[in-house]
Amino acid sequence: MENLFIYVENEKAQDCLKYGMKLSEYANKIIEINNIEKKGITAYLTPKDSDLYDNNLFTCLRISTSKLNAIIYNRVFENNKDFLNKSFCNCHDYQLADYEDPIGIIYSTILPENIFLYNKLLDLPLIVENSKEYFYDKCVNDLIENDKFTKFELYQTLLLLGEQKNIFKSEKIDHNLKIYTDLISNKIYTKKNSGYETNPKC
Repeated sequence: MENLFIYVENEKAQDCLKYGMKLSEYANKIIEINNIEKKGITAYLTPKDSDLYDNNLFTCLRISTSKLNAIIYNRVFENNKDFLNKSFCNCHDYQLADYEDPIGIIYSTILPENIFLYNKLLDLPLIVENSKEYFYDKCVNDLIENDKFTKFELYQTLLLLGEQKNIFKSEKIDHNLKIYTDLISNKIYTKKNSGYETNPKC
């Protein structure tokens, strides 16, 4: 990762840009990996990964990772040492969608030349808007492309999920056929024992 993102209180942003961020002052996270405690500054792979994205009290800073000590780890395993020890890497080795819930820790002081004010409209384009969503998209696509599931199986599973989430209303026609009606669009989907078809409601 060439860039990571940090949120600081608005009143501290200009000082960060001018003087940098001392690890001793800004460290806000401690994790233990391979029996070694790492104390550092929480950083995100993309601005929207943070709950502070829409918080007007905080400013987002883009951090160039050049010459910085930083790791990416899978936050899913934060409370499981065995899996956490297998789910971290140097920030420069991380590949997008490696982890379900990736987050960074910078464990070195950040010099001013590494810090930039992030601008939502004019900044460098982001490869990924949200790390979790990208992870799920890639996993689903991989499962489909590798023929782990047939399109028919995915279709039927989505109909069942839609029913559970009250997106569809279902009605059993006979022992071989069930229809699902989209409650918003009124589109009808059919679920049969083999094959499938979709028809718009007339």
